[in-house]
Amino acid sequence: MGNSLNEDLTGKHVVLKRKYYKGDDPIERVFLCEGGFGCKSFTMGTAVIGVFIFDGCKSRVEGYEIERLATDGEVDIAKTKFFEKNPQLELFTS
Repeated sequence: MGNSLNEDLTGKHVVLKRKYYKGDDPIERVFLCEGGFGCKSFTMGTAVIGVFIFDGCKSRVEGYEIERLATDGEVDIAKTKFFEKNPQLELFTS
């Protein structure tokens, strides 16, 4: 089993489990899955490569550390908080 949701997570936003990642607010744990064997449900590997939306940090997480899919609202709030901290980067977004 590649991830705890048993579905293809490539390109999807998820919320990571509080047990493994600090932050009481799920917004701080919104993660964009970009690739890795853990993105697929049928692989033996569990690595998921992606980026935390809240702070832009690229990271590797494990498929079993994923709690659920993020809502559109959670993703929007995480992006807003990121750009509030990094206003100079808004120039580079489309």
